[in-house]
Amino acid sequence: MLLYLSIFTIVLSILLFVHNWKSNHNTLYLSFVFILMCLFGITHHFMLHSNSRFWLAVFFNHFAPLMFLIGPFLYFYVRGTLEDHYALTKKDAIHFIPALFALIGTLPYIFQSFEKKLAIADRILENVNYVNQININLFYNIGSSLAFRAILGFVYLLYCFYMVWQQYPSNIENPQIPKKQFWITYRWLLILLSTLLVITISLAITALQPTSLSIKKNFFADGDVFYQITGIAYFVLSISLMLFPEILYGMPRNVAQLSTKKKKAKNKKVVDEDPFLDLNQTILDYLNTKKPYLNPDFDISDIAFDLKIPQNHVSYCISNIMNTRFSKLKAELRIQHAIELLKKGQNSSITIDGIGTQSGFKTRSYYYEVFKKETGYTPSEYIDNLILKESNTN
Repeated sequence: MLLYLSIFTIVLSILLFVHNWKSNHNTLYLSFVFILMCLFGITHHFMLHSNSRFWLAVFFNHFAPLMFLIGPFLYFYVRGTLEDHYALTKKDAIHFIPALFALIGTLPYIFQSFEKKLAIADRILENVNYVNQININLFYNIGSSLAFRAILGFVYLLYCFYMVWQQYPSNIENPQIPKKQFWITYRWLLILLSTLLVITISLAITALQPTSLSIKKNFFADGDVFYQITGIAYFVLSISLMLFPEILYGMPRNVAQLSTKKKKAKNKKVVDEDPFLDLNQTILDYLNTKKPYLNPDFDISDIAFDLKIPQNHVSYCISNIMNTRFSKLKAELRIQHAIELLKKGQNSSITIDGIGTQSGFKTRSYYYEVFKKETGYTPSEYIDNLILKESNTN
């Protein structure tokens, strides 16, 4: 189960990465956390639950230095979410030292021939305790590596919990942060950190348990509770992102809106308004004047780039103020443009399909599908209806 859930979570994380790499760096940190956690799960699956020498040779120890980045990337994500600021500073370089130290120590193993790694995989499959005899690192053995990773994970998790608790009073009173999004984000952070805490405890027990790995292997194969809990934890994190995408918006702060409010009336009603109303209007004005949706490749990241605002701010406005999805908003704007062209008689100079192309649709089928969904007519039926109305008027 852990293998399939790990692969599923990696695919989801890659999609998350590809969709957000341009404008929402904070989501990238979360993607890295998920991918690294899943690589760890896959490695242990092939070591304890599989007889594939090839895949064990591929995964065993190669990604070990990257495991020391799980804590730092989690810290960057939580900090960025709480502060709505995602850029790294020079001081953040200190968080990469353990991973760099581990990489240096692992280089001799990494540059071994693959034939030697296959031989090592065969020995591990024969007797899993053989991993204690392998020089996986110049500086420590596998037990020390797992123990240090678990300790480092606890340190980062505890500090992330502290940040969430410490910034709670100031964030809940901050008029720049929409209250609904505040509660969504705080619940998500608690779920995320608690789930990762369970996984870290599982790792610690696996690393520090005095019993031999061979006993553990049988114990795990028989359905060890920690192995199952880890798989369920991956599933919880993955399904949360799919069911509640708004958790990725974080806690956006509209600083420009705050200065506007200070200049406005002193009544409480203004303070209780969504702090992103002005930004929402800016986005609408941009869409109506620039008409970027006429570009077939128009994406939400284009709005963020052109207006020089974080993508999660744009996502928040579309989802929570406009109460729609970006794909639906884009389709509606394109249909409105197509209807305007039809009403102006543009179909006399260009084809109906040409109007769809000019309105930003890539395919005829999708153009007709959306047009009928929005108007109740196909483009041809809509034109006939217009002609009939004009003749009745005359």
